[in-house]
Amino acid sequence: MAAPTVRPRVIIVSCGGRKSTTEQPVPAGEMYCGSYHVALRRAADALVAQDRTARVLILSALHGFVALDQVIAPYDLRMGDEGSVTGEKLRQQAADLGVLHADVTVLGPRAYVEAARAVWLRLTDVLAGARGIGEQLAKLADIYAPARRSQTPKSAARPADGTSTGSIIEEIERRADARQNKEERRAARKRARYATYSRLVIAHADRAHSTLTFPGDVAKSAARAGAARRFANLYRVQAHGRPDDARTVDVHGTPRDVARFLSALPRAMEAAEIRASEAARLYGRWERHSTARPHLAGMPSAQRRTRARDFRAAAFPVVIDVLLDCPDTVPEATDGIPPWDQVYPLAAGIAHYYWFDPAALADPDETARILANAERRHVTPPDTPQPRVPGTA
Repeated sequence: MAAPTVRPRVIIVSCGGRKSTTEQPVPAGEMYCGSYHVALRRAADALVAQDRTARVLILSALHGFVALDQVIAPYDLRMGDEGSVTGEKLRQQAADLGVLHADVTVLGPRAYVEAARAVWLRLTDVLAGARGIGEQLAKLADIYAPARRSQTPKSAARPADGTSTGSIIEEIERRADARQNKEERRAARKRARYATYSRLVIAHADRAHSTLTFPGDVAKSAARAGAARRFANLYRVQAHGRPDDARTVDVHGTPRDVARFLSALPRAMEAAEIRASEAARLYGRWERHSTARPHLAGMPSAQRRTRARDFRAAAFPVVIDVLLDCPDTVPEATDGIPPWDQVYPLAAGIAHYYWFDPAALADPDETARILANAERRHVTPPDTPQPRVPGTA
């Protein structure tokens, strides 16, 4: 009977934002000097001390998996940003390193954990469930300094001098995290008025899908759905409408691309609608100006409201046009001409002045959450069977 195959142990440590000040290439183990990365490395070293067969790899947003002694040049990139390493490259690197079927532990933020899941569906996420940097650092300290808990006096309900510096810092961090979470939830509720998305479904390591829904009346929903289909190319995904439902768009692509698009699209819709509303305010100011009187004289109130609504509706696609292909200049509005006859210069002027890059709106943390909460339907392919040796049972 053949002896069971021992799976190699690999500790994956995320790269860090703060890097060595040198502009020359240095070993990856010396590149990252931020306190968070140092804590990750200390935890990794402690895990290696428990299992001497384990090896440590750094997951770089630019380079992918790198050994501690591998020399790399400084860079400025976070996982999830445009240009970050792809799942396909990570799988190829893992195969080249001989760790494709390893027992993997990941130390790092969720975005890096999900990047590693592109290679290993089953891995150990040490920081899972940690809320904020304070809890993450505490979990890491439990690994590299487990005795710290037993050293805490149990007889005293609180320190004699009131509150320790460490507990004050932790309380500040907890409150800051709570405040940030509250603000993020409020912002998410606002964005949900423009677009919502269903749970991401990963049907294959390289294929995923989700559904975007656009609230509002039919005309407004259809306009937003059309804009979403146009924005899709910026995120390398396919977006298709449904003939029987103008409020819905189905999105397909790689898991990371779809997750980034789902994160970015509500933000893009909100920002585009704000600019269309700014154009509508120009219309409102014109109505109150003396130059509007000849054009509005004798016009029924219902018709005036219809004119205003039509202007606002026509301004939205103009804003989308400018965001996707920003011209060097836009024509100026002409005095004496009513705004309903010059929608383009008014709306394009606003979009041009307040232009933003719709391809740069994906939030790395939300992208990571979408991937972490995804429904995974694909089955891990079985290991390649070993060739049978003639004469063996």
